[in-house]
Amino acid sequence: MLAFFLAATLPWLYWDQGVATVEAVKQARIYRLYVPAEQEAAWKAAGLEARAFDAAKFVKLPAPGVEYRADVASATNVPWVDANGWRFERGGARPYSYDVPWRKAALAAAEAFVYGADAVIHPEPRDLPALGRMLAFLGSLDDAALPELANIGIVDDGSAVTGEVLNLLARRNLLARVVATPDAKYDLNVRIGSKEYPREQAADPSAFAAMIRRKLTDEKRLLRIYGSEVVLGRLTGEGPRARVHLINYGGGKVEGLRVRVRGAYTQGKLAAFNVENAELVDYARTDDGTEFTVPEMDVYAVVDLQN
Repeated sequence: MLAFFLAATLPWLYWDQGVATVEAVKQARIYRLYVPAEQEAAWKAAGLEARAFDAAKFVKLPAPGVEYRADVASATNVPWVDANGWRFERGGARPYSYDVPWRKAALAAAEAFVYGADAVIHPEPRDLPALGRMLAFLGSLDDAALPELANIGIVDDGSAVTGEVLNLLARRNLLARVVATPDAKYDLNVRIGSKEYPREQAADPSAFAAMIRRKLTDEKRLLRIYGSEVVLGRLTGEGPRARVHLINYGGGKVEGLRVRVRGAYTQGKLAAFNVENAELVDYARTDDGTEFTVPEMDVYAVVDLQN
């Protein structure tokens, strides 16, 4: 299980291109990195904070992104989001590593940051500038160490079936936490194999996740996202403050994203990577919810709400 508070920890770069590339690393405004053990002294001599990389100490993650799979019923391509948030939730505070293809380094950095993960990113060399820009953006955000918000508790038995349920809940922006035992603070507590949630039903994780959504009801959902199937959200908050993290796994910019947060907040502020003069529009508050539109977002955006 993840720590109660998100740590404002920036991912590290793993760079195996040799110290001759030091200027490229500095131009990307990256000054701390993991390197092959035999290069550690040379990188330190070049003025950077360098650590020897030992892959055996890290849990390797799949690259985040989107696959498009054929939908037999409609003969169309359906986006399947490959995201690691559920792995962080399930795996807890362990060190992780990404080995990512071109154009995925910034996405991996944003994902690790949002979940407060201790992560190392090994990008393609041509992706170094984009990674540097993302790390600079993440470093510019106010440190809002707020508790994670969720209203579904999942008792994790370590099985592949439970893992896939966690994955599908995250993909549908149904905010869940891994728990050791049911906790009354959650609207729903799910123990696969119990009378209420039979293991036979969980054999179809997609239908099982849809059933959990029906039991919860949309009215009780803490976060709802309209206008995209490839943007996943994470919500933190306490008292008069909340922070909405939005990660775009699709590879292109998203426009007109509508977001609803449970709870009334008088004002909101948007910061969006690679978008100038980012501002929320159509901001509306009711007694039980707050809605707003993000006009444009690239890989990552964060909305700070408060009363």
